[in-house]
Amino acid sequence: MPRILSLFYGYEWSRTSRYLGIILTVLILLTIFFVRLPNVARTAAYNVFREGLKQKALWTTRHMETLQGQHFIVRYTGNNRSDAELVLATAERFYAPVASKYGYSGKGKIPVIVYPSRSELNRNFGWPADESAMGVYWAGVIRVLSPDIWVGESNSALYKEAFETDGPMAHEFTHLVVDYITGGNYTRWLTEGLAQYEEYQLTGFEFDETGALLGQTLYPLSEMDLNFDRLPNQALAYRQSYLAVRYIAEVYGEESLRSLLQLLAEGKKTDKAIPSLLGMDMPTFEAAYQKWAMEKESLNQL
Repeated sequence: MPRILSLFYGYEWSRTSRYLGIILTVLILLTIFFVRLPNVARTAAYNVFREGLKQKALWTTRHMETLQGQHFIVRYTGNNRSDAELVLATAERFYAPVASKYGYSGKGKIPVIVYPSRSELNRNFGWPADESAMGVYWAGVIRVLSPDIWVGESNSALYKEAFETDGPMAHEFTHLVVDYITGGNYTRWLTEGLAQYEEYQLTGFEFDETGALLGQTLYPLSEMDLNFDRLPNQALAYRQSYLAVRYIAEVYGEESLRSLLQLLAEGKKTDKAIPSLLGMDMPTFEAAYQKWAMEKESLNQL
């Protein structure tokens, strides 16, 4: 049988998964059609599309070893059980704090796929071989690079601590929660900001690259919506996203973040939900969070 590459991930397909590909193509066409329908219909179409892709990921990894937890199912290669157990334990540790904060109560276990090499992870997204991502959330599935590829600790306790603190599980699970609660109705900067904020709250991790200091021309939020991954200073884009979310949490209270997601779940776009929640238009919000962040940075409070 000739090898056929998936449109979405680059996996080798079997005869059965060809049929899944046909189904997914139909779902894409239906999704495009539903864009013109009311929010409930759009959300329903998006949810069907996402769940179809999730089932495809489960099918194409059915040959991998599997671990089951209370909320997650982890797929891994046969010689990597200890890392898979660490990934599962860390995911379960972060589940309750994030899920309870935002009111997430998803049905079924969340798939997590552990890749034994960077090349295998990158290949699934068509990324160059030198792409350094440790984790990715997309379409209901969390994909992570095996800790033994990047954790440089031989002591088992330090190894575990390094993965929990510097690894991607809190970040990627937050992306999933945002996606499911809002039915895909969120902007790029907002989901990145929320993921970093929860990562900071749960592990203390923050991006601290010197290229992200605020004493330079900052990106407008509208530009980060449209061109986030193409912006030349990625460190700055990520930091701005984080600080915009942290501003809302610290000035208006963390419950405002949950309220914001609920407004998005009701169909409001981000540029309408934030003014509705905070009582200020987007230009005022943008100026306010930047002023707040620059003052904090000048006082070494960030």
